[in-house]
Order: sequence, then C-alpha cells, then structure tokens
Amino acid sequence: MRIDLIEHASLSIPRKERFTIARGSSDVAENVFAMVHSGNRLGLGCGAPSDVTRETVATVTAALHGLARGLRGFEFERPGHVADRMDAVLPANPAAKAAIDMAVHDLLAQEAAKPLYAYLGGSRDRMPTDMTIGIMGTADAVERAVRWVREGFRSLKVKVGLDPKGDVERVRAIRAVVGGEVELRVDGNQGYTWSQALAFARSARDLGIVLFEQPVPATDFEGMRALAEASPIPIMADEMVLTPDDAKKLRWANAARAVNLKLMKHGGIVRASEVNAICESAGYPAMVGCMGEPQLSIAAGLHFALAQKNVRWLDLDSHFNLAADPSSGLRFEEGELVAPAGPGLGIDVEWPS
Repeated sequence: MRIDLIEHASLSIPRKERFTIARGSSDVAENVFAMVHSGNRLGLGCGAPSDVTRETVATVTAALHGLARGLRGFEFERPGHVADRMDAVLPANPAAKAAIDMAVHDLLAQEAAKPLYAYLGGSRDRMPTDMTIGIMGTADAVERAVRWVREGFRSLKVKVGLDPKGDVERVRAIRAVVGGEVELRVDGNQGYTWSQALAFARSARDLGIVLFEQPVPATDFEGMRALAEASPIPIMADEMVLTPDDAKKLRWANAARAVNLKLMKHGGIVRASEVNAICESAGYPAMVGCMGEPQLSIAAGLHFALAQKNVRWLDLDSHFNLAADPSSGLRFEEGELVAPAGPGLGIDVEWPS
C-alpha cells in the first residue's frame, strides 16, 4: 500500500455543557481530522491536541503539513512501518501522528475486509465504558449520576482534585444515589499534593472506588510510589505515561497499580500497543481513555481496546458531550460501546469544509 495524499482540516466542536477538571474548564473540543488517500481507498483519523502532550491545533496542523510531505509516496505493508517513518520525519507530536496512524489502520483493515478490531486480532465487538462527571457542585453531580445510570451506564468516573474534603462528600453523595452495583472511579488530573491524595483515599475507602487516577503531578514519581503503597484505593497512572520509556520508569519506581492508555498521548495504535505490552509484562492492567474526541477517534480507541487482553476498563465517553459530532457509527447498548461491523474503523464522517 502507498500513501498518495494526506489532507487535514481543523474543527472546534462545541460541548453540550462545560467540562471542568482540576486543571481547568473547556466549552469546546478542538480536533484536527486527517484523510489518507491510497489508490481508491480513503483512511480517516483524528488528532485531539492537549496540554498533556503540549500540542495545540496550530502545532498539530503544522505537524501534519510536515508529515504529509514526508510520507507522500511512502509504501508500507504494516502500520508499524508508517509509525517508524513518522518518527524519522518528525519527533514528538503524538496527537498529530495518532491521526495518521488511525487512518493507516483504517486503510489496512479495509483492504483486509475486516473490522479494525478483527484486523488487530480481537474477537469481541463491545466493551462497557464509563461516563465522566466533571467537577461541579454536589447537587449537580448527583443529578448527572442519576441521569447517566438511567441511560444505561454501569460505571461512572468522577473528577476530583481541588478540595479533598469536598470531593469526598461529592463522591459519597453519588454513591448514595446510584447504589452499590455501579462502579465508581475517580480522577485527580494531577490536582492534589501527596498528602491531600492520601487523605482523600483514606476518607473514601468505604465507597467502593475501584481506581484513583493520577492524583498528583506527572513529575512526582516519588509521590505516586508512596501512594501506590499506602492508598487503600488502587492508583492508576495517566499523564505521566506517554512513551514506552515512561512505562518502564513507572515500573522501576513501582509508582502505580494500573495505567490509562490514550491514543493521543502515545501517538496512535502502534505506539499504544508498545506501551501496553510493557504494562502487561509489569502486571499493570490498562484502561483506554480519551481526550475531547469525536466518534471517529473514539472508535479507533475502542477497536484497539477490543484487541488487547490487558485492557480491563474503558473511559471512552467524550463524544457523548459533543453538540455537533461530524462523525457517526458507534452504538451504545446496555452500558457497552459497540464497534461497527464494517471494514476498517466503520465510521462515517462529514468532512469539515
């Protein structure tokens, strides 16, 4: 297969409601769509820049310009060939590379006439996902929790990280209304100090929380190590693991019990698979999460997760909060995301003009 042409277009997608985490708030999701042409086939992908990878729409757009020049006419047989070529053309820029990586996987799975998860070696076509509740007042959070459970979600992720005492009260109120059958996860998004995180975990130990995600800054390996040892809630790493080397450092420091994988921070499916392999060898089960993404890249994350035995959880929910998603094709049934049955990603996109 040969890359003949790469096109891209940026799009600001309004959110249905403001999304707030410990690091800030957002009313829009910024994305850059990519289209890779190969003969008469088109592969689609999407990059979602964020402060985690130090990318913006402008940097992703510039990176895609450079990658388009460096990849034009490039012939490949496997996705890894393109991933290696992109790294040779341009360092870093994982969200930009993720967009092309998705499109390349889409092309190859189309050529194989298989859904992407099957092309990657998976057999299941669905997994449960959580729904995230951002930082807000307790009454509003409780209302969201009740609404999402009624709509079929059996897992909720609650954003925390600003006020340990208030955060515990909010999570406790959510647990009281959803009952014990709904799985709860919490995500600090680097907002706590080590002592605050431990205080939260000890105060919330009776709430049946299954994961406590990245409570302290990504640079605080020692704080994460201490929490991994002392917290009654299992600690998950997120922002501190972008590359395979980061995953190795995490294991050497014994600084977590699980890892959140994201195509945007790793650079696509090829590199996410490499990070996951290290996590699996270290005994760290994984979750597949997302940034502020539409169905197009959410589908890529789902296909990837379905093919990985080490992936235990999904946090692929950002598209539910988009007011005007130009991509479609995913289904949500009884708490599970269902991958399209058609070849490739199986997603339709109204290309931004």
